[in-house]
Amino acid sequence: MKKLLDLFGFVAYIIVAIALFCIGTSKAMAQVEGGYVPFVEEGKTWYCGYEHPYANLPLTPEDPEGEGIDCIFTMFGDTLVNGKDYKKVYCLFEEYYGDKEQHYYCGVREEARRVFIMEEKATEEKLIYDFSCPKEMITLNYDDYRFARSKGVHRHDFLPGQLEYNVYKFTEDGEVDYINDSSSWIDGVGDHLSYPFAFEFNFLTYGEHKFGKDITVRTCMKDGKYYYKEEWFASPVDPSMDDSIWGDLNNDGQVGISDVMDLINYILTGSRTP
Repeated sequence: MKKLLDLFGFVAYIIVAIALFCIGTSKAMAQVEGGYVPFVEEGKTWYCGYEHPYANLPLTPEDPEGEGIDCIFTMFGDTLVNGKDYKKVYCLFEEYYGDKEQHYYCGVREEARRVFIMEEKATEEKLIYDFSCPKEMITLNYDDYRFARSKGVHRHDFLPGQLEYNVYKFTEDGEVDYINDSSSWIDGVGDHLSYPFAFEFNFLTYGEHKFGKDITVRTCMKDGKYYYKEEWFASPVDPSMDDSIWGDLNNDGQVGISDVMDLINYILTGSRTP
């Protein structure tokens, strides 16, 4: 009888501990919800580059992996277009422009977690990033391209509240293509796997890049503070911020006793309740 009571007490202890963990996870998720990192900010700089195989390049704060900085985007100054306020974006790319000057590239503005771009000499703006509805997958369009953006997840080393989203194309059958190439957006940074100020996903351009090179973001910084480093993307997903077995298991917006029981079942059997 004593052994049975001890066993019951141990199981009760485990359930309480898991419940407390889940409650803490729920609070952490709520903090992420309100911790969005804006994209449009005065003085923010994107240090980008293309592949330099076998190059022995110096390590710098802007290029901590020593992969080479070829293209720099800087956001500073304001402009008014069609009655709307935009931040100016300048580009320094010696190989492309033929000099070491900052060239005006575009204007950007942000509204309700959606980023709009007014390209040079354009008369109409385009939606380039949509970070709204972070807990949902949404379908978007850019010119003739239709694509899907996943719900956001948090990674270790990212800023508090900063989320990553995968971006997928559609198959000919109209289904989201999870198998082939995808791209990735990050709050406050944009598309870090390719050119961050144009819709230039690898699965759409097929090597025909605007600057003639496949560019990725090395770092994104403002006032000496990192908004992104390449090594961050390689770090694992933070389980407390991910919609996985450690969070809202039943995807009902709350972490409750059903999630606790599902977690116990997962620990004991390795499978989740349907």
